[in-house]
Amino acid sequence: MSESQSFKAFLGFAWKCIVAHVVTYFFFGLIMSNVFHYGQLFQQEIIRDFMRPLDSPYVTIGPFLQPLRGLLFAVALWPIRSLILEKKHGWLIVWNLIVMLGILSTPAAAPCSVEGVLYSKLPLWYHLLGLPEIVLQTLAFSLILVGWDQWQSRQAEAHAAMPPVLAEVMKALMIGCFAYIGYAVGALSFVALSGLEVDMEAASGDMKTQMMFVVVLIVNVIAVFFISRLWQKGVFPLWRILVAFWGIDGIVLCLYKWLVIPPASPFMALLLSLLPAVIITVSIRLNYLKYDQV
Repeated sequence: MSESQSFKAFLGFAWKCIVAHVVTYFFFGLIMSNVFHYGQLFQQEIIRDFMRPLDSPYVTIGPFLQPLRGLLFAVALWPIRSLILEKKHGWLIVWNLIVMLGILSTPAAAPCSVEGVLYSKLPLWYHLLGLPEIVLQTLAFSLILVGWDQWQSRQAEAHAAMPPVLAEVMKALMIGCFAYIGYAVGALSFVALSGLEVDMEAASGDMKTQMMFVVVLIVNVIAVFFISRLWQKGVFPLWRILVAFWGIDGIVLCLYKWLVIPPASPFMALLLSLLPAVIITVSIRLNYLKYDQV
């Protein structure tokens, strides 16, 4: 494998690490923060001297740094990628490394680690309370990452057996689903920049709000299906794909808000649409070959 091909392969692997980490981080973080009431927990004696409150600006910034953590996972796992793929239960190798080295046996006295229990003043119950989230999140990360990478390594055979149109629809659906990550981060961005107080629990339970993103998902899948062909033909450069999806998603969100849950905010629509457009653009670049490359 040439140096350029190796670098491209690493970028694809890094993209999977970033997506798998961000998705599982948000999913388990939201669930466990509500189950264990992190907001109240972090205000308790000793704990409040260790953890920042949930309304801290640093906590708001935290989600935006998760892609960087995903990239660091990619750098660490890249040297053993071939080993992971060759093993039937390669995900178990990844999870074992993360749990043993990244959770239980950290060099520093971190929460949930052996050193943390011995040398920190954090109560034992706090260490135990933190384990479900990080153990389940890293398990899901390992399963998604390895399963996705192994599936892609077999994609050529599966693509040959699957009707071409169905294969393209599945690929477009997968890319549209990944774009969901962007909406979660975009919503947090809007709340942080606007200074508004938003009841996230009420918003997550509002069916009209949830349907807004379902509508955008459907539109994105259809748009990816057709626009990817223009990219493959070389008549639609990447920057136009980015602008197109940013505009498409922004318009759809604005129209939905205006028709279903007014008032509509163009600023909010553009902010929520930017990261999904980036995710879709990168995904098209990584998952589709131009016809002259085939």
